[in-house]
Amino acid sequence: MQKKVMLVYPYFYTGLKKDQLFPPLGIGMLSAMLKSEALDVMILDCTFLTTEEALRRAESFKPDITGFYVMTTLANNAFRIMGKLREINRDSIYAAGGPLPTLYPERFISGAFDCVFRGEATKSFPDFCRDYLNSTRRDRFVKGIDSALYPGIYSVRMGELDSQAEHLTKEELDECPIPDRSGFDHEKYQSLGSEFSGKKTASIMMTYGCPFSCDFCSKPIFGSKVRYRSLDRVFEEIKNIVSYGYDSLWIADDLFTYNEKFLKRFCERMRSEGLIITWSCLSRVDTITNETANIMKSAGCSKVYLGIESGNDDVLKIMNKKIDLKKVVKGVETFKNNGISCAGFFIVGYPGETVDTIEETFNFALSLGLDEISFNVPYPLPGSKLYERVSDISEDDWNFENETRFLYKSEFDDKWLEKRIEETKKEFRRIQLK
Repeated sequence: MQKKVMLVYPYFYTGLKKDQLFPPLGIGMLSAMLKSEALDVMILDCTFLTTEEALRRAESFKPDITGFYVMTTLANNAFRIMGKLREINRDSIYAAGGPLPTLYPERFISGAFDCVFRGEATKSFPDFCRDYLNSTRRDRFVKGIDSALYPGIYSVRMGELDSQAEHLTKEELDECPIPDRSGFDHEKYQSLGSEFSGKKTASIMMTYGCPFSCDFCSKPIFGSKVRYRSLDRVFEEIKNIVSYGYDSLWIADDLFTYNEKFLKRFCERMRSEGLIITWSCLSRVDTITNETANIMKSAGCSKVYLGIESGNDDVLKIMNKKIDLKKVVKGVETFKNNGISCAGFFIVGYPGETVDTIEETFNFALSLGLDEISFNVPYPLPGSKLYERVSDISEDDWNFENETRFLYKSEFDDKWLEKRIEETKKEFRRIQLK
């Protein structure tokens, strides 16, 4: 019997929004886990494919199980592609995982997926695939599934399955193989990266979970408990990334700089390994000292991305950011004084804001001496407190590529905000040139 699994990343790059793209880590990790079970795996990364090309590859492979990774913005594509795949391969089992299926599994079952794997499915989905594909009577296996064996599984199409999702322990994380990157078009990812930033950048994760509870944030997969990977595993992965020709890392952790001890150990290892690779990461403004920033710079850190969000302390409290403007100023100065570039993320038009607080944010962003600024309107991620507080959310628009379009009924005019954002960016460029 065949033992084939296809992993689908249903994102199609349109070129409309210039951004840094990376091979999807979750798909790579699942591929590595499945291959460790001696299963035949194909990664169908749709990023640089047309729909027709993706379907041809899928039809040629003929998988027994087809798994989709679905973020909020990929839902429409996932349903569309899955429907077409069912027409050419009716015998495959179709599973969905990722943030949106974790939050709303019933939507995917009613949308004709056979099952959903909620939360961190790094072990449960490969375990299910192994057991199903190794069974001599697959029909009997499906009818008698013990859902307790596969944490996070949900289905009504294969029986009443509803098992609680579980987070991987640190020990389980360290037992996982490094992500399988062999199935991605690295030449195109690197070409696009070079065009965007001048660097060939790959993403990596070293910590999982975030202990903070920002109003606009949703953590359906990794949750609040922070777990740290073994640095031996981390550097095995970095060396693998370098072997594919990448010269830069995007550390995609929610809060890579949260634990000073772990951060320093990583930096010391980077220096001792002598790897010729730069890196950038997310950081809070209140977790860094001069000493740590200096160590980060010496270990190859070129840029940090800071979630500043607002130039008004009252709005920051509404967002539950747990920072204030004084901490922002100090944090930016600490990084810049140590030669690390700073990019700032801001949200304008938040519920509870006024025109005056929005203008304060624009002025504050211009005053900080940042190297890059980005403005967005509030994005009500499913599972966030913000999502619970706003109304009339147009879920069909979750896949739009315009940063200043509201998905809910807002008191602010998005056209005015778009105009003010562009004016502020123009002034920012003028200040940089000066």
